[in-house]
Amino acid sequence: MRIYEYAKKRKVSSKEILEVLEGGGFDFASHMAMLTPEAMEFLEKGEKEKRGEPEKKKPVQKQALEKKIKKEEKVEEKEVAKKLVIRPMVLSDAAQEMGQPVTAVILVLLKWGIVANINQVLAEDVVQRLAEYFEVEFEAALEKKRVETFEKKAVVEGKELQERLPVVVVMGHVDHGKTTLLDFIRRTRVASRERGGITQHLGAYEVEVPGKGRIVFLDTPGHEAFSKIRMRGSRVADIAVLVVAADDGIMPQTVEAINHAKFMGLPIVVAINKIDKASSSQIEAVKQQLVRHELLPEDWGGDVVCVPISAKLGQGIDHLLEMILLQSQIMELKADTGIAAQGYVLESKLEKGRGPVATLICQHGVAKIGDFFICGDTQGRISSFVDSFGRRVKFVEPSVPVLVAGFDELPEAGDFFEVVSQQEYKKSRTGRREKGPTSPKMLVVGTEKDINIIVKTDSDSSKEALLWAIEKLSKKLEKGSVGKRFKIIHAAVGDVSESDIDLAAISGALLVGLHVKLEAKASLLAQRLSVKIKLYDIIYKLVEYLEEYAATKKEIKKEKVKVGEAVVLRVFNIKKIGVIAGCLVKDGRFSKDGSVVIYRDNKKIGEGKIRSLQREKKVVKEVHSGFECGFLVDGFDAWEVDDRVECYLEVAEKK
Repeated sequence: MRIYEYAKKRKVSSKEILEVLEGGGFDFASHMAMLTPEAMEFLEKGEKEKRGEPEKKKPVQKQALEKKIKKEEKVEEKEVAKKLVIRPMVLSDAAQEMGQPVTAVILVLLKWGIVANINQVLAEDVVQRLAEYFEVEFEAALEKKRVETFEKKAVVEGKELQERLPVVVVMGHVDHGKTTLLDFIRRTRVASRERGGITQHLGAYEVEVPGKGRIVFLDTPGHEAFSKIRMRGSRVADIAVLVVAADDGIMPQTVEAINHAKFMGLPIVVAINKIDKASSSQIEAVKQQLVRHELLPEDWGGDVVCVPISAKLGQGIDHLLEMILLQSQIMELKADTGIAAQGYVLESKLEKGRGPVATLICQHGVAKIGDFFICGDTQGRISSFVDSFGRRVKFVEPSVPVLVAGFDELPEAGDFFEVVSQQEYKKSRTGRREKGPTSPKMLVVGTEKDINIIVKTDSDSSKEALLWAIEKLSKKLEKGSVGKRFKIIHAAVGDVSESDIDLAAISGALLVGLHVKLEAKASLLAQRLSVKIKLYDIIYKLVEYLEEYAATKKEIKKEKVKVGEAVVLRVFNIKKIGVIAGCLVKDGRFSKDGSVVIYRDNKKIGEGKIRSLQREKKVVKEVHSGFECGFLVDGFDAWEVDDRVECYLEVAEKK
């Protein structure tokens, strides 16, 4: 019998049973562990001795719990220390903290137009931009300080602790069934509404498990471009559900998800999906792969719960939900409702009629309509809440996802949110006004080797993902046969407007959009100014188009090839026209697009581009061998009879 089954039988929590066993000197990894005969005998003996009496926790149990808590705190401190704290720093120090060679950092800065040496102090925003470029997990100094203060208050002043819902992040490789799993759980068809069956946004959904409780699921996109969004999803989660397709096994993004979950210190529950079309040997093969990544399944003696499921048919889903709830009970998730509401932004976008809105999950405190708040580089006052069921609510408790309106400006995904007093709100707003609006950057268009591009998306995370994908494609194109890269001259959230069209026309840029529409007036302006616009609903389709578009802009190497030879028979000097060489084409052909080289007595005496080519007083494109012609040449008019003339054309270089 497993520990959770014994706890269920005795109508107590798995946590209590684990504590009793720990007090008796037994060491079990989790509630999924199998009870040994000795442990079972110990529990039964305790039941007989304590029957009818409230069980008291032994001092040794308390010491063990305190020891465990301290151990977890040390691990947490170690994990947090891995993050790069954004602050002004010397270039060499920044390179060392990001694990990059100094030369690599200097080269990246040069590409951005920033000249810096090894001892130069980099501004805070430059350090953050470098961290994003090298994909180093970072935390802004101000946010880190506020988060630490928030966490300290939650522990020290926690007088109104209450149980909260578990927040679960669903992770895994693309097309392994994450969205299908959530569809079945929520009894909705999100996948059918998502273009191409791929989740494009980070969503948070509250799910009611009949008779058992509630769970909040974070649905993270599976496309590789949304790597950073997945990291933000795991940042606010308590438990990670790793979806692995039984017929496909562990893939690159599965490994990435495992690493993210481990880094964030999240317990992992593995859902082995698509068992309806997989054999038992394939399921065992998945478990073997998990072991290679230090995830030992509980039925192999480890502590990682593995639940075989079919998200399509619903097989095993109830058991998976039960395991998630059991795991949350062991964790004893609490929130302090006695402090000001604080949490994180999962997603942000612009909504018509509501302005900037954001999906938010509070970790502590209760947020109410009318509360003032600070969030990242913006602030505001809460004007409305909409929960995951589409209902308008007046307040929101910890772990409950809501769409919040009332931001002064669009926040960024991952921003730290905190409710503050009206005075703090006014101080924050005044401080930002005194700094003044960010001065508009001068339009910097690319060189001949760049393809100018303007990007518009519906949300901040979509923009981030698309910019990442374009940057990756640019590196590939630059190193490959195309030899060009994309230069992003403007990227913003919102539908394509007239100002976007004007900018594209001025810069000669291609305008692309993801999940956005073209405003009516902008459409007319685009037609008038001949601006090229491509709008897509699926990110990889847009990237595929950009790759095809870049191929059409490929630099074609050309070489000059001799195509004909002629001899001058007569010379005509015609007033207001110029000196015309009357020739006989002796070999090949002469073309009006060609250039010529002139020889006299086997010595080169001049060269130039053919300006006009005629035969029998008619302008022609070509004159072939055996026919007479006359032509004017730019840059040469000193013709003499018997001069030898060679004609050359530029043609694509043969590979």
